[in-house]
Amino acid sequence: RTEFLLTSAQQCGYTSVPLNVHLSCKKRDRQTAATGKRKVIHHHRQHAPRKKHKDGTMTKSLIRQGLLGLAVVAGSASAFYVPGVKPLTFQEGDEVPMKVNAMTSIHTQLPKDYYRLPFCQPEGGPKMASENLGEFLTGNKVQNSPYTLNMLREVHCQILCQIQLDKLESRNLKMHIRYGYHDNWIIDNLPSASVGLTDAGEKQKHYAGGFPIGFVDAASGDKRDAYVYNHVNINVDYHKPSSGGEGFRVVGFAVEPMSISHTFLGGYEWDGTSSEGYTKGLESCRSGVHMDRSQIQSNQIVEEGKKIVYTYDVIWKESEVAWSSRWDVYLSEDHMIPAQVHWYSITNSILVVLFLSLLIVSILVRNLRRDIAGYNAVAALTEDEKEEELDETGWKLVHADVFRPPSTRPMLYCVFVGSGAQLCASAFFAIALSAVGFISPARRGSLMTAVLVLYMLCGSLAGYVSSRLYKSFRGRAWQMCTLFTATLFPGTMFGVFIFFNIILAFFHSSGSVPFVDVIIVAAMWCCVSIPMVFLGAYFGYKAESITYPTVTSTIARAIPEPSLMLHPYLATALAGMVPFAAAYVELFFIMTSLWMDQFYYVFGFTLIVYFILLITCAEVTVLLCYYQLCGENHRWWWFSFFTSGSTAFYMFVYSAFWFKSLEASKLFITYLLYFGYMFIISYAMFLVTGMVGSMSCLWFTRKIFGSIKVD
Repeated sequence: RTEFLLTSAQQCGYTSVPLNVHLSCKKRDRQTAATGKRKVIHHHRQHAPRKKHKDGTMTKSLIRQGLLGLAVVAGSASAFYVPGVKPLTFQEGDEVPMKVNAMTSIHTQLPKDYYRLPFCQPEGGPKMASENLGEFLTGNKVQNSPYTLNMLREVHCQILCQIQLDKLESRNLKMHIRYGYHDNWIIDNLPSASVGLTDAGEKQKHYAGGFPIGFVDAASGDKRDAYVYNHVNINVDYHKPSSGGEGFRVVGFAVEPMSISHTFLGGYEWDGTSSEGYTKGLESCRSGVHMDRSQIQSNQIVEEGKKIVYTYDVIWKESEVAWSSRWDVYLSEDHMIPAQVHWYSITNSILVVLFLSLLIVSILVRNLRRDIAGYNAVAALTEDEKEEELDETGWKLVHADVFRPPSTRPMLYCVFVGSGAQLCASAFFAIALSAVGFISPARRGSLMTAVLVLYMLCGSLAGYVSSRLYKSFRGRAWQMCTLFTATLFPGTMFGVFIFFNIILAFFHSSGSVPFVDVIIVAAMWCCVSIPMVFLGAYFGYKAESITYPTVTSTIARAIPEPSLMLHPYLATALAGMVPFAAAYVELFFIMTSLWMDQFYYVFGFTLIVYFILLITCAEVTVLLCYYQLCGENHRWWWFSFFTSGSTAFYMFVYSAFWFKSLEASKLFITYLLYFGYMFIISYAMFLVTGMVGSMSCLWFTRKIFGSIKVD
């Protein structure tokens, strides 16, 4: 958050800069005539008649008009969320819809449909409310709920329904409680925060991951009695717009779950269907008073044949938080994690980069200057003087072999580098768009959708890079190279996706993507991604071939036996530690967000760490490649790729140790999903970092061999 944005926010009446919000000033009392709601986005267009001018005066006039138009827009546009989310304004008594999302558990990683458990259902049955492809791909299954909320109308211990558990329902509910499943409710696009008790008995809010569906009594020992939260206090914070318009906006939403063994007054027995039961009083509730934990006499145990009465309270509270700032507390977890932690991460990464840069300057640059000066001095001697000189040593000896194409799988090398370039570009654009606010956590599934679209649009870059490399290797099977570039990595990912989707469907998980959406993803791949790769390959083959400063000999030079310290296998195994060390602190927060249902929003830090990771990979690979060339090893193509790509190996090993944090269940599917998806992420990281190392070494070798004179 810059000082400029903060100043603009204060001038517009905001106390803080909202996340993903572009702030500028406008009259705050402007309202729409029909609804009285504030306009969120204003488009200003200026139409000016064109006039002919001589000697370039027309161009200057247009520039002035364009600058004037930008000034008008900047001075009159109001604050708005970049994703285009418009605030909803409710009048007193208006219904405020509450939706339910899929239940989640960090211990199983299997999202489940909310209505698979014996919970109250809305009239007419559940109806889907999911909106986009990204929601389905990330396991979100948003549906309507039976809870009725009206703006500013308090509700006290309202009976929702009664369910008598049979054997199957009892066992199913117990299992989900013991696996630690959480409900995820939504009001006006705000996820429910959870209100619980600390060890000191004080109430505390947790803003991510929903709230638990029940708890297990630790005092019951091996029996592990399960209790369901059958009562909820729904706390809704509202804000009246300062513009003076009518209506109220929802700016906060929290749920306090409780387990109460309800009984009706006078020993009344309800069958759960007659309308009379909804009007009967409960002994466990006091009339006109909101439920409090101190009123609970006994908890609702989950057993076969038990009747569970579901109730709820609705509590409205006015808040000073503006609608544009309502996501701040969710994303910062009420400042549970200080911002200094991320700054420590950045500082750690920058120190690693500075250390490597100083190392390269002190060793690589100094040695290269000496080598190049020496080689050029020898080249300037006469033939008689050259005979008197000692035999040459060092990296110049491999000048006739250094640009020889890889002896092993040159086509696969081109495919890997092209795929890495595509992933690198799409990751950069996704992180950058998230950092500036175009991808917001306020839109569920937007990040997944954006990553898919950007990856497919960057397919042309993959085709271009792989085709230019393959052309420089003088390969002839260019159609096969392009086809592998378009299908190898995405085909592998799509196969793993289908495999996991079948398993999730077998477990009746909401993470299983519907068949129609699978067809949509396949169509996007076949109709967008593959043609884009072929389009990029067409321009790549039409472009001039990459030129090398030396001529490659017919017979390859023999490579001497390397010493232990210069062995390629040892260098490849150890090189990935340095880039991983530069990014592992921020990786912890990314892993927590990915697997523990936490919000991640510091994409600005992520973008910095991403650049630092790529720079570190390039520096380490160039340094090690130089020493390999000094050892007369001219096979640097695959060496450079695996050297920087080994960073992915360390990330996968780190994920294996981090897995203990999940306290995972004993279900095999949990292990399969976790390590399967981490393998996919590591595979993608291997291609990205490997591509950076390879292209850095290609630039480095062309630079140094172009600086010397060779016969």
